Formats: sequence, structure tokens, C-alpha cells
Amino acid sequence: MGDFIDFFLKNPFLIIVLIGILTSMLGKKKQPQDPNTPPKKKWQEVMQELQGEMQGNQQQTPAPAPVRKVEQQAAQAAEVIDETTNEANKRIAELRRLQQKYDQERLYQKAKADQLTSTIADNNSPVYRKGPSFGKKQLIDGIIMSEVLGPPRAKRSLQRSRR
Repeated sequence: MGDFIDFFLKNPFLIIVLIGILTSMLGKKKQPQDPNTPPKKKWQEVMQELQGEMQGNQQQTPAPAPVRKVEQQAAQAAEVIDETTNEANKRIAELRRLQQKYDQERLYQKAKADQLTSTIADNNSPVYRKGPSFGKKQLIDGIIMSEVLGPPRAKRSLQRSRR
């Protein structure tokens, strides 16, 4: 018996598991249903009640409000259209003004950039020199010549060097 108790005391995880099992067994007593809660209904009964309420609401809806005269509505629509066209015309004028301002600024920036490049493009300048330019044909010829003039493929390593 002493060995059994020593075994449990040396294994705290086992003690925790046993305590959990005991509490779950004791806590599973059925609790009686609270008398204040309404009984559960089937979904079919709930749907029938909702349909009955919907039909009752449809019968009790008030009559629609009298319709305004067509002339009043037309006059209001014309006023709204006039207001929106005036606002749209103002907005278009503002956008055109902004577009002109943007075009002027863009032309100014382009002229400024052209002036700077013409200053830098001096052929005698040690800072700016135009690099060599190769066409597609020259590049292909260069690759072919490197293969012809270089070491044979059999002498080159087949594995690429790791970087």
C-alpha cells in the first residue's frame, strides 16, 4: 500500500488526471428544467406562427398616401436637373483649369530637364560620357567569338560555381 501511495505522489500528472475524472463523474448530475423557461417548439410550429403573423400584418397595412400631382413632380425634377447641371458645369470648368495648370507645369519641367541634359551632354566633360552601344547582331557575334576563341568545352568545368 505504501508503494502505491509513493507511486501516485511521484507522478503529479497522474494525480491531476484522476482529479479531473472524479470531478467530471460527480458533475454530471442531471439538472431539472427551469419552470420559467418556455417549452421548446418544433420548427414547423414556429414557421406556421410566423406565416399567420405575416398574413395579419398584410391585412392591417394602411392605405397608400395620396400621389402628388404630375405637374408638381415634373417641376421639382426640372429644378433638380438644373441644379445638377450647374454643379456639373462648375466642376467641368474647374477640372479644365486644373488640366491647363498641369500642362503648363509639365511643359516647364520638360524644358528644365532638357536644359540640364544639354548642359551635361558636353562631349569633353569627364563626368558624362556616352557608353558603348551594341546592337543585337554585335552581341550575337561577340558570344560566337567567345566560344570560338575561348577554351574548349571539354576543358571547362561542367558545374557552375556557387555564389
